[in-house]
This record gives sequence, C-alpha cells and structure tokens, in this order.
Amino acid sequence: MSVVSRLIHDLEDSISRGPQDKRVENLRRVTDLFLRDSEALTEEQIDLFDVVIARLAAAIETRARVELADRLADVGNAPRGIIRSLAHDEIAVARPVLARSPRLSDEDLVSVAMAKGRDHMLAITERPVLTETVTDVLVRRGDRVVVHAMAGNPGARFSQGSMATLVDRSKIDDALQALLGQRVDVPEAQLSQLVEIAKETARRRLSETMPSQDRPAIDVAVARSATQLAAAVVPGRRDYSSALGLVSGMVARKPLAEAELAAFAGANQFEETVCAIAYMTGLTVPAIERLFKEPDAELLLVVSRAMGWGWPTVRALLALRGPEASQPHLLKRAHDTFEGLSAATAQRVVQFLKVREATQKKGYETAASRQVRSNVR
Repeated sequence: MSVVSRLIHDLEDSISRGPQDKRVENLRRVTDLFLRDSEALTEEQIDLFDVVIARLAAAIETRARVELADRLADVGNAPRGIIRSLAHDEIAVARPVLARSPRLSDEDLVSVAMAKGRDHMLAITERPVLTETVTDVLVRRGDRVVVHAMAGNPGARFSQGSMATLVDRSKIDDALQALLGQRVDVPEAQLSQLVEIAKETARRRLSETMPSQDRPAIDVAVARSATQLAAAVVPGRRDYSSALGLVSGMVARKPLAEAELAAFAGANQFEETVCAIAYMTGLTVPAIERLFKEPDAELLLVVSRAMGWGWPTVRALLALRGPEASQPHLLKRAHDTFEGLSAATAQRVVQFLKVREATQKKGYETAASRQVRSNVR
C-alpha cells in the first residue's frame, strides 16, 4: 500500500472512532492532503479520497460543505463522486461546483437540471461553456430568469430547436430580444424577425403614448431606428437610416418620380435607391433589398415593369446588382425578358408580394401587442 493510501486508511479509522466535533477538522486535513498531492495522484488514489471525503461530508454542517465545494470546484481531477454529490446538495453548497467544476459531465449537469429547481439551473448557466445537450434541457425547463441568464452567456451553444424557442419567447419579452440581439450565433433570418418584432413593438408604444402624433412621422422614426438596429445586429445588413430620412423628406414634399429614382441609381446610391423603390412600390426596405441580392434579376424586372419604368432606369438599377449584371450578354437577356413581360401580370406579382408582406406584418403586430400587454402586467 502506498504512503498516501496508508495515510487515508489510518485517518479514516481514526475518524470512525473519534468524536463528532472532529469531523470538520479531519475533512480539512484530508482535503489539504488531496490538494497538496492532487497532480501526482493516480485514479485509484483519487477514488480512495472520494470515499473518505464523502463519508466525512455526509455528517457535517452546511457551512463546512460550502467550504469543501469551493475548494474542490476548480480542481481538474477532483473526486467525481463527491463533486456529483455536492452538485445535488442545497444551492449554497452546489453553486461553486455547478458553475465551475470541470469534473461534471453534460450528463451530470442534465441530471441536476432535471432534478432541481431554478437556483441550481441558474448556477449551471454561469459555466463558461454550455453545450447544446445542456441548454436544450435548460430552455425546456427553465423560467424567464434562467432563459435570460443563458441568452446572456456567450459560451452557451443552442440547437436549432432551442434557438427557435428562444426567439419565439422573445416575442413577448423585450429584455430577451435585447439579449439575443447581442449574440453572434442567432441565424440571420431569426435576427431579422427579432428586428421586425421590435419595430412593431416600438410603433405600437409610440402610437399609444402619443395618439396625436402624426402617424407617418411615427412610421419614419420607427423605420429609421429599426434599420440602425438591423445594421448593428444582423451581419452584412446595411444602415438605411440616413437614406430613409432623405427620401421621406422628398416624399413629404411631392411623390417621387422615375427621374429621381434613376438619378439615385445612376449615382450608385444604393441605400437611397432601395428606399425610393420601397416608397414608390409600397413594399418594405428589406423586400426591395432582396431584389438586388437574388441570384437572378427576374423579380427586379417584374417590379420595374409593374411600375412602368423605362429601360434606361431599369439598366441603371441592374448595375447596382454588381459588375457582372452589366455584361453585354446579360443585359441583352434582361432587356429581352423585360420587354416580354406583361404589365398586368407584373402588377399581380407585386400585389402578391404586398399581401405576403401584410400577412407577415400582421404577425409581427400581434407579437408586439402581446409584448406590450405583457409589459403592462
């Protein structure tokens, strides 16, 4: 038997026959011994420490178990049995190991999350890394506080299903919206959805708090704020706030004409061009932006035909899709397609796009209404 093993066995024998008030002192001695030699210990020796420490910890007061948990929480080869036991203890004891111990596996953490309540789950959310296995359970079982803590942890990883659940919860939780907006792993489509919900929530609040305010002015202010937010949180998203301010000012004086649109496009003013088309067609800025990002230009040609714009204007718009769009053979193909489009058919397509956007907007408005009511309560 090694020196360490003999010491442990001798100490255990002494403890079993010693007075109860010596247990805490003996626990500290055993823990000191373990921490002093932990890096040199074999798994067999660690298992021996596990048995002894567990016996001592089973009959000591909470304060001493808290001390034990804190001392063992950061040890890479701490005895697994006692770490698991401490993780299932009352929260004051469990917190250090749940938040810090590398000896707890995903299965251990899931077991605690399934068996315990909010406080234990909150402690788990403090870990520097949370895998999808763990967050799936926390998203399913956790309340608002737990979900917020996870969303605010940059080391937490979420499955597609859990992320969809978080986004859905955020429809009535603007604090969760803000936390998700700061993450780098939210899919772009869901980030865009968050922005739209936030926009409608802001619009509803402004309308309710300033009923006499001019509705178009509210719409412009909210749209400008939303595009700034989208540019900040959605990768690759452009900031249209300045362009919206310019174009809305022009529209306030008189309706936009094709010549003004052509001037924006001819000057390579992409944001102003997109905003101008949005105002002229009644579609949203994101919808118009997609016309320039689609693999082919067909939908942009359809919208142009529906609006009755001439080929010179359309050609200037196509140039904003990138250098390839201006190649002679592609321009000829686009011209032939454009000339062959029926204006009536093109207008029906644009009307369909408007209906689809109105349906989406209604969903965002419903979510915003739920959020405002939730905040009032």
